[in-house]
Amino acid sequence: MSENNRKQSIEEFIEEFSFEPCVPELLKSIEKDNEKIKDLVICKYLKIQLTPAEEEDILNYFINNSVFSAATLANPATSVVTEFLYDPIGRFDIDKYFFASKGGKAIHSRLIRVEDNLHSLIEKHLKKGKVLIGNLGGGPGRDVIDVFSKFYRNNDNVASVNIDRDKNALNRGKRMADIGEVLNKIEFVESSFSKYKNKEKFDIIILVGVLCGLPIEKCTLLMREIKPLLAKGGSIMVSNVAPKMLNEDPFTYFIMNEIMGWSLVFKEEVILREIFENAGYDWHGSFIDDYGFHHMGIGTKRKTSLFKNF
Repeated sequence: MSENNRKQSIEEFIEEFSFEPCVPELLKSIEKDNEKIKDLVICKYLKIQLTPAEEEDILNYFINNSVFSAATLANPATSVVTEFLYDPIGRFDIDKYFFASKGGKAIHSRLIRVEDNLHSLIEKHLKKGKVLIGNLGGGPGRDVIDVFSKFYRNNDNVASVNIDRDKNALNRGKRMADIGEVLNKIEFVESSFSKYKNKEKFDIIILVGVLCGLPIEKCTLLMREIKPLLAKGGSIMVSNVAPKMLNEDPFTYFIMNEIMGWSLVFKEEVILREIFENAGYDWHGSFIDDYGFHHMGIGTKRKTSLFKNF
């Protein structure tokens, strides 16, 4: 294909796909800085084959011009990725794009909704006595820290164990908890939560963002693996990205997946419910972020049968 045929104006591209205003703003910024990269990004979105050298040109451009992109490419599972979107301050236009995109805003909205519902669950379980929360794979544990700081600084009946493999995320969590005056309520454990053995069962388990990149079968197995950590009658809150994100913000996912290599497995609420039930939990409903890009299911540990030990 000739060089001229691979060129397309931003206006033509945007009109063809009816993107959000932040998309042409990003492309115009890239075009102003490097017109070739703008053309390559559009070609890649249109699935026009690029050479390995051109693919590298795009990748290098995003690494050198976006903190978010560099962090994601280094480790898509790192908490730096989501933490970055909670505090929308950045000097690079690519980073500003993520702050302005629906996908980026939905991540922040998810945090707020999780905190609201976590507070409600804590209040429910406090009626029965002390509450111990297991925050599994939650990075620094911002959600629990925020809720504890707002409502439970002086309540000795609430505590949490934050389990993550990222030592740097845990150290950040300790600083955040110290600033919020709740460090004494949270134990930070460097471990894989699937291998963690707790002496005291959790009354509440939260699993946010962990299932998003996993197929259904692996999600079910993981949910079964952590079931012994939950106390009888305990509650579990689990999130997963919804297909609505792919439908309403495809360009953001294109950057995340096709450029940064961060793939997601989108699941409707009915699928999340099936994962709960097949893993041995009773489903109690779900909630969404303000954009409907994430389903957050809530359930309880189902009583163990005589024939299964899940």
